[in-house]
Amino acid sequence: MTIEEALKVTNKKVIETLGGLPAQKIHCSVLAEEAIKKAIDDYRAKQAK
Repeated sequence: MTIEEALKVTNKKVIETLGGLPAQKIHCSVLAEEAIKKAIDDYRAKQAK
């Protein structure tokens, strides 16, 4: 997956890819989306140095 593709990952796409999640676990998909975006931000910051 390219960086551009990874930036398009949403919590809804995570849920769909996993075949659904129980209501009490939806926050995990949000954490996954946030983690991907933070990892990309970190990668780009390191590459800029």
